Amino acid sequence: MLPSEPPAELSLPALDLRVLARRAALPAAVAVAAVAVLLLAGGPLHAFTDALRRAVEADPRWVLAAIGFEILSFSGYIILLWLVGERATPRMDLRASAQVTLAGAAVTRLLPTGGAGGVALTLWALRRTGMEPRHATRTLLTFLVLLYAVFLLAIAVAGGLIALGLGGPGGHVALAAVAAAGATAAMGLALAAAAARPREGGRIVRAAGSLGHGVRDALAFMRQADGRLLGAPVWWAFDAAVLYGMLNAFGTPPAIAVVVLGYFVGMVANTIPIPGAVSGGMVGVLLAFGVEADLALASVLSYRALAIWLPAPVGLAALGGLRRTVARWGAEGELAPAAAGASAQPGPVRGWATAPEPVLHAA
Repeated sequence: MLPSEPPAELSLPALDLRVLARRAALPAAVAVAAVAVLLLAGGPLHAFTDALRRAVEADPRWVLAAIGFEILSFSGYIILLWLVGERATPRMDLRASAQVTLAGAAVTRLLPTGGAGGVALTLWALRRTGMEPRHATRTLLTFLVLLYAVFLLAIAVAGGLIALGLGGPGGHVALAAVAAAGATAAMGLALAAAAARPREGGRIVRAAGSLGHGVRDALAFMRQADGRLLGAPVWWAFDAAVLYGMLNAFGTPPAIAVVVLGYFVGMVANTIPIPGAVSGGMVGVLLAFGVEADLALASVLSYRALAIWLPAPVGLAALGGLRRTVARWGAEGELAPAAAGASAQPGPVRGWATAPEPVLHAA
């Protein structure tokens, strides 16, 4: 649950080489977890040796393509944050959105933040633009609803296709059906929260009310048909394409629906606070759908290595840029309420859409 009162005076984390050294041990833990998945699934121990052989013999064209896919993926996240953030405050322009996105990637990957570093840094940056705490939280929640709506929809579609026999040969129909049903139920609950009347109550009621606000704001954005909304599917599609590229680099990939389901169900494991949970989840789903153990292991570990370490150097540079941007905002002082988005009227859409822009108001 997002905090309603994010700290306004939080400082950007300093770079600690000892922390980075401990963080660098994560790939080893991931490898151990993936090997454990293979053993528990009945895979032979030599599958790990075969995976190393596949890695040495990887097709460099697909590896380079996967690097390009990861870069395109981040561009989607940036433009979606630009859309939502700029509607709330003019300070969240394209440059600031890129700095927050890349700095958040560095914080999440290189510092011990439990996987929540990017979200926390984004909320902090929104506060430093001059937004009130509740307005900043609601802006971030709207962004996350737009982003994860695509996540749930992808699981529902891929799982449904496989369960109906339309997603390729083989596989566990029951697993696909359960995943599709779970994603569909989650989307239904979010829409129900949006349709419910706001009311006072305990923590669960307040959380449902906050989610409902976020869903209603997200639906308002979707009705505007702004081209930057494509940032959400671009973020997920091209990140999943990295996994698909690695499967091609090391061998013959399964059906696209299987790759999609394996990727997104594996990402659900990110909620488990155990190193290697994502990799283990992805490998487990791929094995369940008949992918060779060594191919699944080599592809998933290579995907995770790219996803974790490719953005890190750029993100460290973005941290410095974000420091300077925040310092400039502080020197400029507080924006007027209308400029900060508290009571702004819908304005021109810069050529991206033809309808008035939705404005996020503090609730």
